[in-house]
Amino acid sequence: MEYTNEKDFKYMMQDTSHIYLGGRMTYEDMMEWEDVPFKIKAIINKYFVGKEETGLAPTLRGLEVNDFRYQILKQLKIKIKAGTYEIKKNWRGQEEKKYFSKVYHLDEYMQLAKTENSLVTEEFIFSKLALMAFSL
Repeated sequence: MEYTNEKDFKYMMQDTSHIYLGGRMTYEDMMEWEDVPFKIKAIINKYFVGKEETGLAPTLRGLEVNDFRYQILKQLKIKIKAGTYEIKKNWRGQEEKKYFSKVYHLDEYMQLAKTENSLVTEEFIFSKLALMAFSL
């Protein structure tokens, strides 16, 4: 099943400890949506907007460990929910292409993004505690 609807991955949700942003949200979307917390908007506006990328997903794909933006995301304890297609054998021994989704830490996601072409970035998970501790 291919995901073609961009709106499926453009959302903002939160619970008591995390804020979830859809993986296809652009920086412009984040700035325009009232539901996105101001602190996230301020961090994105100060450190990410103005670069050549248009959203967090493209930024993470090209990010290096020595980049200051990497250190910011590491400080924010961001996690990324991403999915990929894997070919596995079913109980009949036939190969099937299945979609698997998993939550990755920043370093795991960056390693996977460099090697996996079919990676679908589903959402970004921000820790509210880390956001609260982050000073601008």
